[in-house]
Amino acid sequence: MKKMNAAVFHSFLRAFILLGFGALIVYLKISGDILLYVTPRLSIYLEIAAAGLMVTAAFQFYISFLSLKKPVIVCECGHDHDHEHGRHSHEPPQSIGKNVVVYGIFILPLLFGTLLPNTALAGSLAQTKGMNLGGVLANQSAAPADLVEVEGTEDPALKEKFKTTPYNRDYAKLGMLLYQQDRIEMKDEWYIEKMRAMNTFVDNFENKQIKITGFVYREDGLPDSQFIIGRLAMTHCIADIAPYGIIVEGGDANQYANDSWITVTGTISKTSYHDQKVMKINISSVEPAKAPSVPYVYPDWDFASKL
Repeated sequence: MKKMNAAVFHSFLRAFILLGFGALIVYLKISGDILLYVTPRLSIYLEIAAAGLMVTAAFQFYISFLSLKKPVIVCECGHDHDHEHGRHSHEPPQSIGKNVVVYGIFILPLLFGTLLPNTALAGSLAQTKGMNLGGVLANQSAAPADLVEVEGTEDPALKEKFKTTPYNRDYAKLGMLLYQQDRIEMKDEWYIEKMRAMNTFVDNFENKQIKITGFVYREDGLPDSQFIIGRLAMTHCIADIAPYGIIVEGGDANQYANDSWITVTGTISKTSYHDQKVMKINISSVEPAKAPSVPYVYPDWDFASKL
């Protein structure tokens, strides 16, 4: 077996980097923390990537161990690989600084992903991006001739209440289901869709009972009697996270700390926020809540087919 030279060392280092990224993805999948970075429907692509990284790492290790016995050049460049005459070389760059920069691009993210805790963002992100209060999706002041009823066998009077534009028909159908519930519970499933449905038809939901869990957030301009209860919504990955919330009002609203998790039960009313009509919850009761391990909610692009 020959002595390890610089080329073999670099080959092993690349193999360990590939193995490290593959192992990190596997760990995130097993621990469930992968949902802090991508939505459930995209996690399959990371699993495929992890498999590809593992296979590539295995091949790289094979080349590295083989290189300990004899020089192995794996390329199709078509050049003469006579290193003694200096005609063509695949040796790694000799500059330490260049090697540090090149490998640092890969090693630093791997170290950060391995050593730093996997934590979710909350109110700090809302401060940066602004809170989305699920405002009306379409102009509801449109002329009656522009509005349509939801198809189906529902009560004609109920269908009349939820007349809407063709674009909002799916939210109208969801709104009708929510309207018939004694108390609306804002669970993780369809969280965003429910918010949009209720805000689109906020007049229909006045005085309806609602229960919701989320983090406390306050924005400049809100009175002491109000705060926002919010959740973070991930559309595809961590880069597109957006805060969604509902204004909450009550006499003791100022006693709840920012970023604390609570469960609010109350009745729905409406208010104006930045010249937009949105729903508001009048507090009936508040209980402390435990932050979920994966605090994000995800849109369901196929929710209409499940109604």
